[in-house]
Amino acid sequence: MQKVQFAEGIEVAPLRLGTAFSGAAWIYGLTIASCALVNIIVTHFPIGPWEGAEIAKQFWLDNVTWQIFAAGWACLFAVCSFWPFDKMENPLTRGIYVVIASWVLGWITAKSIYVTGLGADWVFPLVGTSWFFLAFFCFNGENWIVQGLKPARQFFILLILIGGLTFVLTHTDVGWIPAWWFPFNLVGAGTGTLAYLTRGMRQPEKSVTQMSLLFLVAGAVIWASMGLGFWDADAEGVAAFWNMGAIGAGNEWLVFFMVGTSINFALPVLFHNWPFSHIPMPWGGILACCFYLVLDVVVTMVLLAGVGSLYSQETLLTYAYMGVNWSLVIPLVFGVGLSKPYLWRGQRTPGSWEDVDETVPSAA
Repeated sequence: MQKVQFAEGIEVAPLRLGTAFSGAAWIYGLTIASCALVNIIVTHFPIGPWEGAEIAKQFWLDNVTWQIFAAGWACLFAVCSFWPFDKMENPLTRGIYVVIASWVLGWITAKSIYVTGLGADWVFPLVGTSWFFLAFFCFNGENWIVQGLKPARQFFILLILIGGLTFVLTHTDVGWIPAWWFPFNLVGAGTGTLAYLTRGMRQPEKSVTQMSLLFLVAGAVIWASMGLGFWDADAEGVAAFWNMGAIGAGNEWLVFFMVGTSINFALPVLFHNWPFSHIPMPWGGILACCFYLVLDVVVTMVLLAGVGSLYSQETLLTYAYMGVNWSLVIPLVFGVGLSKPYLWRGQRTPGSWEDVDETVPSAA
């Protein structure tokens, strides 16, 4: 019988308010500051071909395109051991370089959509599809396809795979892979629920299973949204392949999506999933996921209430979505919320669920 090693000296279900509140202050402070700055930049120097009155209607698209591509580049650096900045010993200095590089590359990527003649209709197909493959190979896939390679090779191979497969898929009848699964992936990853449910599986089977589950959850939420009037089942879909309607005219679902991506990873990580970490998996993880999805709805309702009186809907879209960038960058690039390990109740190894099904040998 294999002997199970328990982590010693690791806190179980800790509440670390200092880390949580300081991390949240950084994430959402930078969200507000960077969003205001980016809005000024894209209003005066549009990324798209906007002129005159078009700028006031389309600046939000330039904002979200730039920042979400920047977030993608930052995450790609992070999953490849921060190459080419991996030789920097100071994590703060390295993180600053990663942020600067990601925003520069994010702008270049966003601008190239228009320089190449593709146009605004290609923004979300390219964003959604590229992020799907980034998740499939890296986050959910744990870099399975480049496992054991040097960081530089990992970086370029993943870049080729993500870019090439995005190009191929967006030129088929499928059109693209909508990112409706994304907020559910973030909460599943941030709470560890996806990792627990697919424990013991190999890659890429684990990634396939996780993505399938996310599509089922997204489909269930969309179905419920139809009944609530937030999703128009009769509207033309995002592509002929996707016979599922579209977001309702009020954009409630879009704001919910954006809010979810800005909350669902950062807060579970910063608060170490407290208090749900007191409840053994899977129920603790499921309750945590439900809590954050309800929180998404509450924040969405509060933000929508201010449209017209406090800000325009275009401005709301920029601030609601900017949080996804910093909610990923601050933990993954700077290590905030991830640097000090902890255990869920019933967990044996911090950050892993692979050994929870092993039998503990009885004392002789």
